[in-house]
Amino acid sequence: MMQRDARRVVTHVVSGDLWAGAEVQVYNLCRALQASKQILPTAVVFNDGILHQKLQELGIPVTLADETRLGPIAIARAIAAHCREHRTGIVHTHGFKENVLGILAKELARVPASVRTVHGNPETAFTLKRPHKWLIQKLDVMLGRLRQQAIIAVSTQLEERLERLFPGKVHKIFNFIDVDEIRRQWTRRPETNAERPRIGIVGRLVPVKRIDIFLKTIALLNQQGLECEGAIIGGGPMEAELKQLGNELGIADKIAFMGFVSPAAAEMTKLDVLLMPSDHEGLPMTLLEALALEVPVVSHDVGGIPEVLDNGACGWLVKDHSPEGYAQVLTQVLAGITDRERKTERGLIHVGRFFGVEANSLKYTDVYNNI
Repeated sequence: MMQRDARRVVTHVVSGDLWAGAEVQVYNLCRALQASKQILPTAVVFNDGILHQKLQELGIPVTLADETRLGPIAIARAIAAHCREHRTGIVHTHGFKENVLGILAKELARVPASVRTVHGNPETAFTLKRPHKWLIQKLDVMLGRLRQQAIIAVSTQLEERLERLFPGKVHKIFNFIDVDEIRRQWTRRPETNAERPRIGIVGRLVPVKRIDIFLKTIALLNQQGLECEGAIIGGGPMEAELKQLGNELGIADKIAFMGFVSPAAAEMTKLDVLLMPSDHEGLPMTLLEALALEVPVVSHDVGGIPEVLDNGACGWLVKDHSPEGYAQVLTQVLAGITDRERKTERGLIHVGRFFGVEANSLKYTDVYNNI
């Protein structure tokens, strides 16, 4: 008779519709847990995308509960069936919808415990003017309080916010990357092009990322005599609107819409500066990768970003959230070669020390084992 693996089974529940920050972090975590041989990771994803494929390639048991074909109850039943099959000990959810359906499945399958990771702040406000969203958010908080044993915050800013919602349950564990692996794959960077530097942004083309500010900043720099070009690395629903804005600003010939690129690091190595003007962020994976690649970063002073940039020691934080504010800082960055090298070198050390794979994946194992 075959002996069953004695390791605790943790089943991750995640949408997987995109290959964005949450999906990248789930993949990194599952890979690290598998390598540690202390926890047996499995997964249920709601979309047949890159995450589903990459988890299968790792040999991790993964079930596709296809939300394009299944309703909420059917998805919850599929999660529960997966949990029964693999004798799941902990259901780990990643996102609002995933929290609700994952907790329902946990109860159906009588899984002992559940954990969630909160990867960022909500992208839209939950108000009574949008009662459906407001009710889902209230249900999500109630279920977290009553039916989950631990809440993971990926930054200090999120930890402080979540502690008010889930007192006594919050654990701070940073998002993490394998710095050595990234540098082995993507070490070559061109010398800075002093005549026409390349400024980039990475992310989905959605309102919160403020690609409009990025475009207006590029236009302003060129108007001020600093000839530069912009690279937009990512796709999304606002692409046509943003291309029209580029035309209106007179910079269409200076902007490259790269579309979705995986891995984004391939294009980030070609940048002289990464600009991050988002309205808010949790703890962006792109930012960690930029530090590992020694790409200078100019970012809005918001969310978990100051923590990653060591309050400006590893990059440039901008409080004036406007094209004028970003243009002023970018002009200084592109002119100051010595300061740029000093900050990127410090950023490489900082990301390895605090956002590396080994220490942070062990913190997840500790949370699992202490439930």
